[in-house]
Amino acid sequence: MPVVSPLTHRRVDLVPTRPGVVAEVSPFSLAAELGIETGDRVVAVNGAPLDDALDFQFRAQTEDVALDVERDGAVVRYELALEGDEFWGITFADPTFDGVRVCENACPFCFIKQIPKGMRRSLYVMDDDFRYSMLYGSFVTLTNLSEDDWRRIEEQHISPLHVSVHATDPELRVALVGNPKAGRIMDDLARLERLGIDFHAQLVLCPGVNDGAHLDRSLRDLSSFGDRLLSVAGVPVGLTKHGLERQSKQLRLSRTCMRTLPGNQVQIQVRRYERHEAEAVIAQAEAWQARFRRERGGTFFFLGDEFYLMTGQPVPPESAYGGFPQIEDGIGITRQFLVQLDHYLRRARPGTLTGARGTVACGTLIGPTMRDAVARFNRETGALLDVVPVENRFLGAEINVSGLLTGHDLRAEFANRPPDGPLYVSDRMLSRRTGTLLDDSTLDDLAVDLGRPVVAAETMAEVARDLRARTRRTRARAA
Repeated sequence: MPVVSPLTHRRVDLVPTRPGVVAEVSPFSLAAELGIETGDRVVAVNGAPLDDALDFQFRAQTEDVALDVERDGAVVRYELALEGDEFWGITFADPTFDGVRVCENACPFCFIKQIPKGMRRSLYVMDDDFRYSMLYGSFVTLTNLSEDDWRRIEEQHISPLHVSVHATDPELRVALVGNPKAGRIMDDLARLERLGIDFHAQLVLCPGVNDGAHLDRSLRDLSSFGDRLLSVAGVPVGLTKHGLERQSKQLRLSRTCMRTLPGNQVQIQVRRYERHEAEAVIAQAEAWQARFRRERGGTFFFLGDEFYLMTGQPVPPESAYGGFPQIEDGIGITRQFLVQLDHYLRRARPGTLTGARGTVACGTLIGPTMRDAVARFNRETGALLDVVPVENRFLGAEINVSGLLTGHDLRAEFANRPPDGPLYVSDRMLSRRTGTLLDDSTLDDLAVDLGRPVVAAETMAEVARDLRARTRRTRARAA
């Protein structure tokens, strides 16, 4: 449950019991040279207590550093004279020593409010923390920044940030974010620009709400920023079956799932895109992208893959993604997967995996594309991989992307299927921090339950490496 941080006096969650604990020390790093070990706790730099990993990185790069480290209840001080940027090589168990800052908004499409009980603990944390935005690409609304936060962003040059904009019309953004502070978004972005902070913007698009003319206004307003605004993404709103049930029960509660549109009394009801609506968004985006290529020299505005896949249209070519600036948000992940497959097949020797069996599990949305990709893989390598699109029974069939499948879904799909080689799943199903799926299942748990290895992979090249290793082990045992 959220508590108040004694450091910042802000509401936070997931507060570490021992802040500043070292989880890993890189070999040949300054920390390794000093003898800092896993389990040590970094207490202070030059006598100043630390808020988080970013604070450490900033304060520990001065010429003269006094580093206080706690080990076995005693504090050891290291006094150093440094030359230039040093590679400390410390990974902290928790990057924010005072916990994760809690969101103060009430977005009607908030995913956290749509998930059932029994999922992994971190999913229930409604974070809106600029530090996680810098470290992990999490999107923040900027509504909870204090003047101290703004000063720190400037002083420590915390950049880039990833900002959930949704709409630049002040009244509409207040309605979508559920916070009166949300209406100042253009002023907040202008302030980031003045401070020299790079940022990305995201628009969660809701049909009939912030697309159409409102999308035109948002893109027109955002294009007024210079090179500090690196990219803008438009992603379709997602609703789980639990979110739909919750919305139907709470139509009367304006602080939860309903809002009033600016200028009238028509309520906003969040719903999914129909195919013809998604096609209209694509056409609108293409017109803006052509303009941005002329005026800014690049695509600048990118749509989530779901728009193309739900309409049966091919995803844009690699050249249209400008280096995939929002790949962490899934923008362009389909094209990147296909490009990486092309690279692998160009250098792979034909027939090297002849007879190797296995199954690729994926979400239903990517199913047709995955079948085509794996068919190419099989033709070139001789493998006999099958593709099984898996329905999301846990969150609802309309949640159809691979990354939101759970152990529950995989068990339901494969429990009664005879095991035929390893089961490959997208590594996006797993938490980077815990290695678990959304429902806290582990791959080892699934392997036991399904009677077959379950392997997370990002690319088909990783699948090929795993198949080769298994083939070698099988041959070695038979020899």
